[in-house]
Amino acid sequence: MIVPFDCEDLFELNDNLQPQFDGEVIVIDNVFKNFQNILNITQNLPVERWKGSSNTRNFKDYYDCRVVLSNNFPQPKKTQKRLGTLLNITDYFFKLNGNITCDHSFQFNYFKHKKLNVSQQLQHSPHVEDYFNCIFFLDIPSNGGTAIYENINIPNNEHINLMRDISDLKIDKIIESLPNRCVIFRGDRLHGGYIKNHNTYYHSWRINLVHFFKPKN
Repeated sequence: MIVPFDCEDLFELNDNLQPQFDGEVIVIDNVFKNFQNILNITQNLPVERWKGSSNTRNFKDYYDCRVVLSNNFPQPKKTQKRLGTLLNITDYFFKLNGNITCDHSFQFNYFKHKKLNVSQQLQHSPHVEDYFNCIFFLDIPSNGGTAIYENINIPNNEHINLMRDISDLKIDKIIESLPNRCVIFRGDRLHGGYIKNHNTYYHSWRINLVHFFKPKN
């Protein structure tokens, strides 16, 4: 079914957001005003294969896909209200002196297992980035969340296999996912998707919306 929508209207933030900060992670619950409408759209999109290589496990052991909404011709006032609010919250808690920005597109990560009873020690490959991660948890099961690990240098082979045995890594914190929750943290911390019960995402899709907040210069 074809459903026309405007990105800024669909992803309008709730009023009177109540961000919580523990010194490392900002958590904002009930972030979107039109969450049910967001579910109606995101649960009915075609999704394209994301990272892969000649010997990838993607589409063999699991589906790792991405959707990007370009948000063409954004409405400046609405975009500024949405992104400006999130950037100001990040700036306030992490004391960035206004040196932070984000483009107006929407990037969605979709994940689903093709096998049952995957080992708990296998999790999404930990990695680092040079910017802040702003993740919105969109799926209703919301089983797990994002793990932040003790920082060490490890190879990133996501293009071969997104799943990695993490038994040799120390988890510092698991940021719990809940529907319509936003979390913001430094991408230079070793982190990755974490699933408590892999069978949940054999039957359902794990869906996140991600913004990347970068320095202005």
